[in-house]
Amino acid sequence: MAPLIVPDGRGKACKITTDIVRQIVEVAKEVKSKGRRIRLKLFTKQLAIEEDIVLSRKKIGEILIANGLYKPEIRRRRPKFYQSLRQNIPNGLVSVDGSEFTVWIDHVPYKFNLELSVDVDSFCHTAFSVSDSETTEEFIKVMEAHKASWGLPIGLVSDHGSANLSGQAVDYLKRNNIEMLPAGPANPKGNGTIEGAFSEMKGVIERLDFNLSSPKDLARAILEKIVSIYVAMRNRLSRFGDKIAPQEAMKIPIPEEKRQALKMKYKGRKAKSEDPDQETKLTRLDWIIRDHGLEVDERSLKRAQKCIVTYNLDAISKSEEAFLKAIRRDHQRCTLPYFFGILKNIQDEMDAARYEDYCHERYYYQRMLDREREEQEKAKETTTVENLVAMLRNAILSRHRFIKDTCVRQAKRMATELKKQYHYAGALKKKILDELGNLKELRIEQRKEAVKIMELVLS
Repeated sequence: MAPLIVPDGRGKACKITTDIVRQIVEVAKEVKSKGRRIRLKLFTKQLAIEEDIVLSRKKIGEILIANGLYKPEIRRRRPKFYQSLRQNIPNGLVSVDGSEFTVWIDHVPYKFNLELSVDVDSFCHTAFSVSDSETTEEFIKVMEAHKASWGLPIGLVSDHGSANLSGQAVDYLKRNNIEMLPAGPANPKGNGTIEGAFSEMKGVIERLDFNLSSPKDLARAILEKIVSIYVAMRNRLSRFGDKIAPQEAMKIPIPEEKRQALKMKYKGRKAKSEDPDQETKLTRLDWIIRDHGLEVDERSLKRAQKCIVTYNLDAISKSEEAFLKAIRRDHQRCTLPYFFGILKNIQDEMDAARYEDYCHERYYYQRMLDREREEQEKAKETTTVENLVAMLRNAILSRHRFIKDTCVRQAKRMATELKKQYHYAGALKKKILDELGNLKELRIEQRKEAVKIMELVLS
């Protein structure tokens, strides 16, 4: 059977010209004149059906913004996410996290937290611990077990705000010279290494339901035994596409130079992700809190410090001025949430203005007309091979000596300009000869004379 081919317009969007911009602006003004609101999705479909203009919704929105027919909307995500953490040496980067497991005993659920460490490169399940909840003590216990079995890793990746980043955990990592690499929302722990491990484990273990009258300790022992069996078996099997098993990969000796190079790479990555103005922004925040006597608890302060570094310094400065004016009118507004509300609005306005300037520079109709006019004038002034051949023709057919000399001088000037446009003189010479061959009004003797003049002007 022959496949049914459904034609579509994907990847066939036309170049945005002045005429297209004019058509879009006219249709948009007509919609506005009827008192209707422009909705980009419907407007894009209308242009495709009625005007045969196939453009993306984003491009049409930029054209409307540039010509003052649509209000820019900026949705910038803050904070920025981290880069990929996929590694290439075993025991270089480990991912540690906890997940909840439920064991049913006589239809009574017992919930436990399984803290697991997985090597990002080899996917080796290096250590685990079962407890009632995810705590810093369990994290340290798992790291000690990993250390006893495989030695110290170079770096650790974990969630924001988890037990892995508590003060006690941070002190432990610093004592053992382990780099901390917190993962962001778009990069969960080594491209999902630990999540994949938990997903596979729960897929194998499934529901644990025992009809026994044993206490909770029995449930814990059962879970520990099952997990230990799974970890042992999983580490013996290589992943799809890998040539060796995880536990064999962990035993591969790594030169100390390579480990140190990777450690410096981690430090450089952390330094690169940090904003150079971060300290200035935090200082401004501390000054605002201290100068205005704002009441802030520890948790709110940490959140404020995390948020303010994602805003621009210009926006922070303008927000301080607006905040001062606001609290002069009403002192009840002197709160940190009110300041961040002002900051968010000002930052959004600045982002929208910057985007509007970009659209105006690129798709404003009058500016596009001016650019098109400049390009046409420049094209007229640009010397071409056809112009040079026409000048040679005038030199050959002219009966007056002074006109012929003038044409030769002009041809020499044109040849100098054309040499700048061509990398190879041979390509230019070939193109001139082809154009001379197309001149039907020249006789053989005249063609030979034209070639001599060409050699003269190109020398």
